[in-house]
Amino acid sequence: MAERYPKLIRGLLVCCGLALASCATKPEPHVEAQRPKNILFILVDDLGYADFSVTGNRKVQTPNIDRLAQQGLLMTQFSVAAPICSASRAGLMTGTFPAKQRIVSFISNRKHNEQMGQANWLDPAVPTLPRTLHDVGYATAHIGKWHLGGGRDIGEAPLITEYGFDESYTQFEGLGPRVLMKEDTAKLASQSAALGHGPIEWAPKSTLTERYVSKALDFIQRTGDRPWFVQLWLDDVHDPWHPDEVQMPPVRGKGDDADEERFFAVLVAMDAQLGRLIDTLRNSGKLNDTLIVLTGDNGPSGAGQYYENGATPPGDALQFRGRKGSLYEGGVREPLIVYWPGHIKPGKRDDTTVANGVDLFPTLAQLAGAKPPAALDGVSLAAAWTGAPIESRPDIFYAYGGFGVPGKSPRPFLDRDVSPPFAVRSGDWKLLARGDGTGAELYNLSTDVSESRNVAKENPDVAAALTEKVVRWRKTLPQ
Repeated sequence: MAERYPKLIRGLLVCCGLALASCATKPEPHVEAQRPKNILFILVDDLGYADFSVTGNRKVQTPNIDRLAQQGLLMTQFSVAAPICSASRAGLMTGTFPAKQRIVSFISNRKHNEQMGQANWLDPAVPTLPRTLHDVGYATAHIGKWHLGGGRDIGEAPLITEYGFDESYTQFEGLGPRVLMKEDTAKLASQSAALGHGPIEWAPKSTLTERYVSKALDFIQRTGDRPWFVQLWLDDVHDPWHPDEVQMPPVRGKGDDADEERFFAVLVAMDAQLGRLIDTLRNSGKLNDTLIVLTGDNGPSGAGQYYENGATPPGDALQFRGRKGSLYEGGVREPLIVYWPGHIKPGKRDDTTVANGVDLFPTLAQLAGAKPPAALDGVSLAAAWTGAPIESRPDIFYAYGGFGVPGKSPRPFLDRDVSPPFAVRSGDWKLLARGDGTGAELYNLSTDVSESRNVAKENPDVAAALTEKVVRWRKTLPQ
């Protein structure tokens, strides 16, 4: 406990500073009229690109999520900053490529993190999206999975509220008020409970999203007329799946095997809960004043047990190569759905703008009338959301599996899905390579979105230039 008091004191100082900043910082008058009064950011854990029916699922329907896309914008060239949870989320929170924050894998116990050469938690001193929005008057809450520090054997990680949130409610991958699933097969919930820093509740996993939605609605109701920003980060489709006796019957016979049926059950139940949330916002008159952003944190699981007896894993990466833990598109490509009544035309689809998870920070900050930090890697997508697609942008860099002890990073079971550890997206070109530039693979995503044909030999100048960029960027990363 002795180590925690300096952190608490620092947290109080930060809170004081934020309170003063929120009084002193006001959006410019011309921005005030245009900015979204409320922002809801929904993140789905381990989401395959085609898991929603609006993006390709033909076995079950997700009508509430589909409706957001049909009445808003669907961006199809969006990727996240990393093919695994913690690193991807660090990119969303900070607007920077997560390897810069020394988060390159999923945050686990101390031994794992040391083997990965990564931090035990996201540094709370780094500028974050919620703190930036809080500074211009938004009430802020994080509800759902965190996975940016706190869990396993790490009990001194910062509380979620130290990152700019007024309130938080999470699960075993974070500290502070939380709910732990009763199906504690991996003992992660028990480890979380032993860390304290609660209060702590227990519930079946099948009920967690219903609880998260209720917590979100309660927070929204208590904000009154103040604008709010809510992060609702859901973990339904992350295995293991534990649907209840009500959630299973509607999907019986719709999956290829028992795993896929359980997956479909929790996917459909999640969609229903999001429908409840959206309907409640509509009935309260808040929906028309709310910008909703929905995406996933990385591709679907490619774990070995799902390939037994010739089966394939639940979760559909469409034609994209790779799955969770791979820098091929199946590990990082996600649908981005943006709904904003009166600002985004219904049925809009953007197949042109190359976007990334690091872009959400500068985009939402700009729309909220806040000034984002200067050192972000992301760029604002506001013009693409409310106007025409963006034709060009700075290069996007990825890092996964190239740090720490070789072979320790989780990777897909199939060899063809295991990617080199570094990559750069430059326009239509994507190059993957080792940190020293060897083993380079070059793909033109405009003609080969499935990354099936390495064209490095046919395009030596492009391959050489992008390899140099990867090597140079790799050298800038902290160790």
